Amino acid sequence: MNLRARLKFSPAMVLLVGFVFCAQAQVRDGGIDPKNLGKGVWIYSLMDATNKLGGHISSVTNLNSLMQFYRSVGIRYCLVKAGTSDQLFADCYAGAQFTSNVVNTAHSNGVAVFGYNRSYGSNVVGEIALATYVFKQGADGFVFDAEAEWETGHAWITNGPAQAWSLCSAVRSNWPTKFLAHAPFPIIYVHSTFPYKEFGFWCDAVMPQIYHFSSTGIKGSPSAAINWSDVNWAAWQGSLSLLPSTNINGVAVNWTNAIKPIIPLQDVYGEVVAGGIICEGAATAVYPDNDLIEFADYATADANAQTAGGYRGINFWRADTIGTNQWSGLAAAGSGSYSNLVSTLVYDDSAASFTGAWTSVRVFAATTTAPSYYGATGTDTNCFGTNYFYKAHGTGAAYAQFNPSILIPGKYDLYQWHPYLTNASVATPFVIGSPGVTNTVLVNQQTNSGNWSFIGRFYFAAGGGNFIRVLDNFSDSANVAVVDGLKLMYADNDLILDNTNLAVSYTGTWTTGNSASDRYLSDYRYASTAAGVTATATYRPDLPNAGLYDVSIWYSQGSNRATNAPWTISFLGGTTNVLVNQQVNGGGWWPIAAARPFAAGTNGFVQLANNAGSAIVMADAVRFSFAGPLSPVTMQSIVRQSDGRVNLSINSTPGYGVWIDRTTNLLNWSPLTNLLNANGTLMFLDHSATNRPAGFYRARQ
Repeated sequence: MNLRARLKFSPAMVLLVGFVFCAQAQVRDGGIDPKNLGKGVWIYSLMDATNKLGGHISSVTNLNSLMQFYRSVGIRYCLVKAGTSDQLFADCYAGAQFTSNVVNTAHSNGVAVFGYNRSYGSNVVGEIALATYVFKQGADGFVFDAEAEWETGHAWITNGPAQAWSLCSAVRSNWPTKFLAHAPFPIIYVHSTFPYKEFGFWCDAVMPQIYHFSSTGIKGSPSAAINWSDVNWAAWQGSLSLLPSTNINGVAVNWTNAIKPIIPLQDVYGEVVAGGIICEGAATAVYPDNDLIEFADYATADANAQTAGGYRGINFWRADTIGTNQWSGLAAAGSGSYSNLVSTLVYDDSAASFTGAWTSVRVFAATTTAPSYYGATGTDTNCFGTNYFYKAHGTGAAYAQFNPSILIPGKYDLYQWHPYLTNASVATPFVIGSPGVTNTVLVNQQTNSGNWSFIGRFYFAAGGGNFIRVLDNFSDSANVAVVDGLKLMYADNDLILDNTNLAVSYTGTWTTGNSASDRYLSDYRYASTAAGVTATATYRPDLPNAGLYDVSIWYSQGSNRATNAPWTISFLGGTTNVLVNQQVNGGGWWPIAAARPFAAGTNGFVQLANNAGSAIVMADAVRFSFAGPLSPVTMQSIVRQSDGRVNLSINSTPGYGVWIDRTTNLLNWSPLTNLLNANGTLMFLDHSATNRPAGFYRARQ
């Protein structure tokens, strides 16, 4: 448990901290930054999550392997159901689902934990007690999943704003330095009796449930759903400045202090695996795998984000219903800004400057209560965001230009997005420029609409002197060039092992092929599947530096490929098993693990086996991408205070858990605690050392 959760505060300190928070949305205990949360996932049923994540991830069989997997795909926090109204939630366990063991296991793997309850407001005192229980288990935060039960019409909602104020102010007073958030409906003006401003005033962040809305006006588009939410939050935030200042129970209230960072929340439902859901109900819907990527990327690129600095946090409901390929997409998704990771750069067409007569097509717009689709053809509704641009054939003097601001120089994988247009050019010129270097690539915009299309890998220098330019001098002059979304993913410090590399070894029978056009380089290998393992392909890199590495694979897709090709990633301190559907998402780098620790040399490996369904498995190339360094664990200082307590200062890799052990004889070590080191330096005060004449400490990660 984080000992800071047990500090006592005077009433004056509680009031001061709460008031300052409302004005500044400060960083909370454990380094939780409401403005920079990164990626998170909700756990409704822990039993189903630890059952191979609903049957989707075979390596997840217990709580520890669940948290290891979360960390491997870049999850920084998880939200675990702790209660419904004033009652602890048991799931299918004999006792409470949310326990200190959940928190400690997550922390040991570098994952923060927020408890949440489905808040009703029918027993405010009971819900306050439930939040107290969650924080006493060591939680990093608490989230009110407050929805329709708080709206007028329920017998227990006699004065929703007053009840919400009573609940949230009490939890804040009890836990003045802990992270609080609420997760309401996103379309505010369809839920006008919900106490949005009272929840917002006391919470650090809001997580609107921007789900696949049933409204036909949305057509399932993640971009449109985010935009409709933006329209509502913009109107609501603007209305708060018109409200007079007031005083509630001695607290001076300016309602603009209810404006807090927005962390968009999406529902993700993949294929249902038999035997995967053993406790709670399975989802009835199955959503396209690409929706998750579009949601994450548009949240990053959204020019209308209603949070200063843009949306730098996202999360997904729910853990056990996320499909196998959707997990891979989540691993590739970027959110937040961190010193040891290079952010993915995503731009909508609003970020481009235009020379010449380009036509803008509005595809989607909304009022606070009603969404509408427009478009030019009726088939172009799968654009990125709410609009796109096109231009007829010209001389090349007219162009659209993006100027990405590069913080870390190096090679980046470049992608573009276009909607479906029957008259799009099959050879739209994209000119990629960095100081002293220019490359031109002709892009076929009649294929892969409504998705990211890979253009190539290019070097970009630091600063703003780079450009990506879309020209109008394409060869099929009867068509048009399209400008929509653009994405750059850092790809430098990569080690790529092609199937012909000497670092790749094979057992069993593999056949060399080269007929698939989406292969990596000249050829690939494939093997027939079997009930047991009879063939393996092992990629063993010779890594020059120890560090955190992302692992991606390349394969050619086809209908005769396995839907569950089994890949194993062996790294420093563990292994991860990932099943990949090789019938889809081929012809590019597909992530299977994120930020895994590898030692220097050849100790780690990635292996493909053939024990899959009736099909073939494809081995083509594996990429190891340097994501950040391992900081050594060092004890910076040990200071014994006058009352006998011992204060420790520890440096280690930010975002990972640290175990602190203690002994009196240097022979028998006992675990003392484990904590999340959020920022690189961790302070710990050992209260139990007061009555000990001597002792020794060690820290490990």
